[in-house]
Amino acid sequence: MTIFRSNICLTILLLFISEMLLAQQDPRKFDPGLEHHIGDAFKGPEKVQWMRGDVRSIKWKSWHDKVIVLDFFDTYCTSCILSMPHLQKLQQQFGDKIQILNVTWQDKATLDKFFATNEYLKEHQVNLPVIYNDKILRSMFPYQAAPHIAMIYKGKVQAITFNRLLTTDNIEKLLNDGRIDLPWKNDFGKGSLTQDNSIEDIGVWLSGYQSGVRGQSLKFEKDSLTGNYKTSIYNREPYAALINTWGKIVIPRALLRAEQVVWNVSDSSHYKNFTNSGEAWDVKHSISYERIDRIHRADSVQAKVVLQDLHNFLGIKTYWSKKRIKCLILKKCPIEKTEKVFDGIVRYEGTDVFSKFMAFREDYPLIYDEAKLTDILEIGVFNSLDELNEQLRQYGLELREGEAEFETFVVEEEK
Repeated sequence: MTIFRSNICLTILLLFISEMLLAQQDPRKFDPGLEHHIGDAFKGPEKVQWMRGDVRSIKWKSWHDKVIVLDFFDTYCTSCILSMPHLQKLQQQFGDKIQILNVTWQDKATLDKFFATNEYLKEHQVNLPVIYNDKILRSMFPYQAAPHIAMIYKGKVQAITFNRLLTTDNIEKLLNDGRIDLPWKNDFGKGSLTQDNSIEDIGVWLSGYQSGVRGQSLKFEKDSLTGNYKTSIYNREPYAALINTWGKIVIPRALLRAEQVVWNVSDSSHYKNFTNSGEAWDVKHSISYERIDRIHRADSVQAKVVLQDLHNFLGIKTYWSKKRIKCLILKKCPIEKTEKVFDGIVRYEGTDVFSKFMAFREDYPLIYDEAKLTDILEIGVFNSLDELNEQLRQYGLELREGEAEFETFVVEEEK
């Protein structure tokens, strides 16, 4: 039985994401001597083990005039699997003009079981060729987090990029122009905004998207050679950078939902990616930041310095406020027992934990905890507010529509 307590309810989603990212990392080493870069000539391995699909052989030279797409994946990578129907559609759309290959280090037995039992891929009739037991291609295009895409055309590496950039428009552009400029996905790339790639210079820098650099939240570190202190952020949306910085100053008391953000700006889409368009948005709007100091400050103090830098560079100010928001109010009511049995019971240590955890469910309004009980709540699966209330009434609680004051985060452009 799952138990949610006050000290973990605000971090459970972050822990889940971290575990998923770690799960997508194959710890085995690759041969750095085989690594390919954009513009390099490509000569694929002479022999590969492959299955599925409708290609009779994999002969790289015979595909010289096709766009070859290598889609590196793992069977436990959710985003890899979700992208496969899209890849299948692209293969069908472009026909003989392209060849998409799924590539994995996993063995045939694992893949046979995976494809035999995955109903999602069966439903979408995914049947692309799969290269398995791969070591050489992985060494040519090393990565830490899947999915990972390499595009080859006319015998050269044209792109090493993100799967969301494998679009109809980008494939057509590569076919028409013979080349394409896409953001470089380099899971090992380290950012540096200083001219000589060192941290000997003292100063502050703000730039845009850095191709070939991994996204990084606010980080503090000391250089062992110079003794200087470096603070950095790379390839982050401005909103995320600001929230992350504020998190070092004020510990958030609850998850910040969309209705708790006030945008006093001309165009909020310049600060936050609302469309989940990934790297295409990042290239236009994400920011990278560095600050090199000789003196050391406590993290919370340094974060205040960073926040002021971001405010000055971006021409904005951010602060916390409060406003009344339509919500569900958790109130006390007479106890009503039910004979219905609910599956998937989860235990919450009090109404505060329950209310905060429910904030993760964006299909329900925010919940204002008026009851403030510390008793254990055992709540099972529910598909409607009525089903949820039926369970809550057993504890003398009920959710009713209303309005309440919530903490809000304000982003405001300076006039």
